[in-house]
Amino acid sequence: MRGFLLLPALLAVGGMLLAMAAVWLDRTEMVAAFTREFTFFNINEAGARAVLSTIAGAMITVISLVYSLTLIVFTLAASNIGPRVLETFTDNRINQTTVGFLGATFLFSLFVLYVVGDDEVPKLSVAIAILMVTISFFWVVYFVHDTARRILVDNEIARTQKSLRVSIERLLAEEPREEESDADAIPDSDYETITAMEAGYITAIYPEKMIGAARKHDLFIRVVTPPGTFVVEGGPIAYVYNGGKDDVETAVRDCIVIGDARAPEGDIRFNIHLMVEIALRALSSGLNDAYTAISAIDHLSASLARILQRGAPTSLLCDDDDTPRVWLDLIEVHDIVGTALHPLRRAARGNMLVTLRLAHAIGRMCGVTRMEHAETLRFHLRLLAFDAKSSLDNPSDREELAEAIADAHRILVSNDG
Repeated sequence: MRGFLLLPALLAVGGMLLAMAAVWLDRTEMVAAFTREFTFFNINEAGARAVLSTIAGAMITVISLVYSLTLIVFTLAASNIGPRVLETFTDNRINQTTVGFLGATFLFSLFVLYVVGDDEVPKLSVAIAILMVTISFFWVVYFVHDTARRILVDNEIARTQKSLRVSIERLLAEEPREEESDADAIPDSDYETITAMEAGYITAIYPEKMIGAARKHDLFIRVVTPPGTFVVEGGPIAYVYNGGKDDVETAVRDCIVIGDARAPEGDIRFNIHLMVEIALRALSSGLNDAYTAISAIDHLSASLARILQRGAPTSLLCDDDDTPRVWLDLIEVHDIVGTALHPLRRAARGNMLVTLRLAHAIGRMCGVTRMEHAETLRFHLRLLAFDAKSSLDNPSDREELAEAIADAHRILVSNDG
């Protein structure tokens, strides 16, 4: 449940249903006898209406303040951290629950006021309303605490890195590691091209459903648009070997979801771009915050190291009989590493502090990488050294950076040995 619509609306509807149930219980003799036994429930008709009116008025005021505070936080986060990070703010359950529970308390009080008659005293309903407003108070306090923590850039970097790490772990845990012979399973024959019916981003692919469609029609499907890819209307999204039926095209299109915006689920590049965006914005002339960029580089190196340790998952998917059915390009290690390091290196050009930390980050990755990925890191170390020749004039700075690059090379050599 994403955004400020579904979960808050469900909680608000729950408040209305609770109001109806509470009024019904108030009208039963068993609850009436129970409320007469405790002085806490002793309240007259005027007092009950005053309490409910006060709660309803206060809740609608607090709701407007919460929305205002949320929009202010969005503005600060968009300008200081990055506009695409706002998606994680709208998905935050604390924000959604706060708005929803305040709305539920408001509608509960309002509905009880509307339903009860002039001669009724809804003692139980008033007690429930007091309990709900008490919970709302402490929940708003927690909301402010959570919002204050989320606006801190270091906390948001760590949160984004954890989300990226979860995506990587989920992908690597579900798939076996890619083998060089996997590509041999792609048929060397003619194929039919499946095109996109609309323009947009590939937001999700359902491999199990696609394997089922390929097995049903006894064919092989090669998906050429991994999650996060932008396609135009009429552009190729998949190749079908040994196929060509109209129902096959429909089945393949049903397995590939196209949306107007990218989604973090299943798209590792999206979360990497979030981290890179935070670092690039910090290195811009408007902010010039090198230490934020350094924090982003450190956390990003931890996620990249996990991929380098494990390697890319296989793109070949088989059915239950181990018959190759689908080729789905998820990630290429050199592309993923390049997606992160190329823009960081270019933005840090001439900034000795950030460039040196980038060299150290690559050195950390060199210490845990598999040897088949060593050349990828050597390539980025060479690019780093080449840029330093023209961007760093101070001999001492160049010597320090050269030593860091040499240390990374020595780590690779020692691992290979």
